Amino acid sequence: MPKTLALALLLILCCCRPSPRPIDFKVIVLGFDGVDPDLIEQWIGSLSNIQRLSRSGTVCKLGTTNPPQSPVAWASFATGMNPGKHGIFDFLRRDPKTYFPDIGLVEQEKPKFLFDTIPIRGPKITNNRQGLTFWKHLDDAGIAATNLRLPLEFPAQELSHGQTLSGLGVPDVRGTWGTYFYLATDLTQWDLNDTEFGGRQVKLEMDGEKIRAELDGPVDPRREDFQRIQIPLELKLNQESTAVTIQLQGQEQTVQEGQWSDWFHFEFPIGPFVKVKGISRFYILETFPEVRLYLMPIGLDPVDPPVLISAPAQYAAGLVEQLGLYKTLGWMHETWGLNEEQISEGIFLEDLFRTMETLEKALLAEIGKGQSSLYTAVFTATDSVSHMFFRLIDPEHPRYDEELAQEHGDAIFRVYQKMDLIIGEVLDLLEEKDILLVVSDHGFHTWRKEFNTNTWLVRNGYMYLRGRETDPTLQKLDQMFSGGSFFPNVDWRKTRAYSLGLSHIYINLRGRESRGIVNPGEEYKQLVDEILSKIVQYQDPDTEELVLQNAYFRDDIYSGDQQGYAGDIQISFRTGYRTSWQTALGAIPENILVANLRKWSGDHCSSDISDTSGFFVSNRKIQASEPSILDIAPTLYRIFEVEIPSEVDGKPLTIF
Repeated sequence: MPKTLALALLLILCCCRPSPRPIDFKVIVLGFDGVDPDLIEQWIGSLSNIQRLSRSGTVCKLGTTNPPQSPVAWASFATGMNPGKHGIFDFLRRDPKTYFPDIGLVEQEKPKFLFDTIPIRGPKITNNRQGLTFWKHLDDAGIAATNLRLPLEFPAQELSHGQTLSGLGVPDVRGTWGTYFYLATDLTQWDLNDTEFGGRQVKLEMDGEKIRAELDGPVDPRREDFQRIQIPLELKLNQESTAVTIQLQGQEQTVQEGQWSDWFHFEFPIGPFVKVKGISRFYILETFPEVRLYLMPIGLDPVDPPVLISAPAQYAAGLVEQLGLYKTLGWMHETWGLNEEQISEGIFLEDLFRTMETLEKALLAEIGKGQSSLYTAVFTATDSVSHMFFRLIDPEHPRYDEELAQEHGDAIFRVYQKMDLIIGEVLDLLEEKDILLVVSDHGFHTWRKEFNTNTWLVRNGYMYLRGRETDPTLQKLDQMFSGGSFFPNVDWRKTRAYSLGLSHIYINLRGRESRGIVNPGEEYKQLVDEILSKIVQYQDPDTEELVLQNAYFRDDIYSGDQQGYAGDIQISFRTGYRTSWQTALGAIPENILVANLRKWSGDHCSSDISDTSGFFVSNRKIQASEPSILDIAPTLYRIFEVEIPSEVDGKPLTIF
């Protein structure tokens, strides 16, 4: 095409795109996931920018959602609606036909190929979050917005005036929320299974001077057996055995023990025409006497992702030109590697601060360009560090370690200080008319003991296990319980209730569940009321203290056409307790209450809305008795003088 014609077409397209409304001020919305107001109060003397805003602006608690989970709360932040309308109730969503859990944020359809070779349709991803987001509504009204790492904005919606980089919800190349790799020469055949929490253990095979392994990536969509595509990895020790040379698909880096590599590019071929491209970094854990490496989850390559992770599509690649390569995975930080104790606290924190600083750099650069009226960025380091390090500020936690607390007991505090620094840097870019809103979606609690909800249901006669009375091989009760599989030994013909996700109990309802036995109407409601009243009376056998704080009937806390996706009963726990990981995936361990021996030691997902509030900061005074995260969207509508949609549940804050 002649250059003059191409230029003419470009000018026509540019003219067709409407100009944004002229606005003589800007609004900055900073999200910091999981910032706890009680910790802010404790440390505010060392958080100079927040302390300054407490005098000149507003620092207060911010009401959260029920449950106070990140995807639930950020969906309400985005839409101003209660979960019954936006349809996000958990990280997981159960299938009433199979009783199995699935990822609750998006639905995926595989790509299609002609003759298993020629791609005729790419993968289709549908966001399960319903409702109009504030950035889309404002964009429709002519307000230009720049959005960085927006949770549950995957795939990103096209905007007429702005740009978006997706956050929580973006998978890795394997289609998971973050599968790391632990590679070692001393792994046995018994070690070569997936770990319980998001890890692959891969044996490094010695081959003369070379060390080889295979890395598996995405499932081959042309096959029905879920076979994953593999690529070769080759390593070589230097003569002093203090460094490893990593060779991968024509790339080579020599990395010292105790160091992170630079970024590597990964290409997983799907036939002759399609390649799934990713990026990741290695950490050299040990070079002698064994060779051990950690490979963080292989994220989608922002320059050429297989699915849209930004809008416009080239925005993600444009950020690479400014920042270099960066993590695209929705779950950004290496929590799974630390929780499985494959990496140390120091390695985790080194990567966390680096990742946090990359987003900080992107935010400041975008504000500096001055191309938008609204800037939104969501940081998740504050949440991840609290999950992993709460044990070091709670001497009563089973994993409290006094020596480790001396070294890393200030980890959460240091990340809060980094948050305060970012707030200060943004304040320095504001003019008198500009508005800053800082939002945390929920607070935090220590998590000392795990509650196995399905086990409680079995012990109280609501869930029935096969063979309990008649099978001689299962005469001992503990033989019928299993901690690892989906609903082991469950007899659905006699089971009236079951649990999945982090805080939900479902009634095995006739006509809804494939093998439901509880009749709708009066029988259903009587069973719900019975479980509600009984489960909250459960006491910790060690202390005789109540474990649960509340139990809610779905219809009492949600309204809207999506509430059918919620559990029939929503349970919440007192400080120190949470639903077990096993319950979330439908397993049934033997004991109802067990010690939490994981490094994942702080949580909020199954806590009560009444004591897990988030945190709000502004450079302006506000008038509101109990501000809520549902109020942020309508507040932005009021600031920009845009009509508030009728389905919005939140109320606009009055800002002075």
